[in-house]
Amino acid sequence: MPHILVVGAADTGRAPITAALLRRMLAADHPDWHVDSVGVVGHDGDPAEPEARNAMAVLGIDLDDHVARTISDTLAANADLLLAMDSGIVRVLQARNTTAPLLTLGALAGKQRDIPDPFRMQVGAWLTYSREIESLLRAGLPRLYELLAAAPASGPIVIPATAAEPAPEPPPVTAPIAALRSEAVQRVLRLFDVIADFPAAVDWNGACNQLTTALQTIAAASTTDLGKAYVAMLQALLGLSAGTPNQAQLALLRGAFARLLRPIGQPEIDTLSAELPLYATLQ
Repeated sequence: MPHILVVGAADTGRAPITAALLRRMLAADHPDWHVDSVGVVGHDGDPAEPEARNAMAVLGIDLDDHVARTISDTLAANADLLLAMDSGIVRVLQARNTTAPLLTLGALAGKQRDIPDPFRMQVGAWLTYSREIESLLRAGLPRLYELLAAAPASGPIVIPATAAEPAPEPPPVTAPIAALRSEAVQRVLRLFDVIADFPAAVDWNGACNQLTTALQTIAAASTTDLGKAYVAMLQALLGLSAGTPNQAQLALLRGAFARLLRPIGQPEIDTLSAELPLYATLQ
């Protein structure tokens, strides 16, 4: 089971984005491969940058649970491949005298390219770099397979917690229904905010697929109110969009989804019913 360690600066932006995209690419053919991310500076315990989470939400990946870690000798020793985000990080890692292959993402793809750190940039820049990272990963997959073809077969690799932080508690087997619905709605609202700010950078068809998936989760988690009926109407409302909605339509859609953060009763059903014909007039 090869172990790939993506190394960034703080492990709050480029590295977790790259690791998440690579995990998704490998999921079909190599679901047992381990892909993790770390940083070379101490930001242990920090979440992913808000802009990184928003950009990845557009691409259908949730980074809300990411927790940054600093690379250690143990983590480096357990890796079969160290994938650095830029050549500066390569120089830092070379000082550790690691035995695993070490190269940048650009080099993996056969290009002289370092992905810039979009820290403090707007989410549009994060989305642009995320798509470039995805393109480089796809170009580098053949070489990735070649590098890891001889990786030793072993049991699952255990990543120990650093001395500064305790090992995390295992996640619960199931999440409360109300929490599942709330989390799905919050992801949708964040996606709408990104679309409103950068409409030209978002593929509306892809966004619709994400919204439909979220609605399925919301419907399954709606057992104590009229949420299922409300979701069916929302799905019909989405079907009215032939192309990317304009700002007024996006605001209406966002408001309709936001109501799902509260219990849905007949008044909410009536409000959404009145908004269905209104939506078409906002063209």
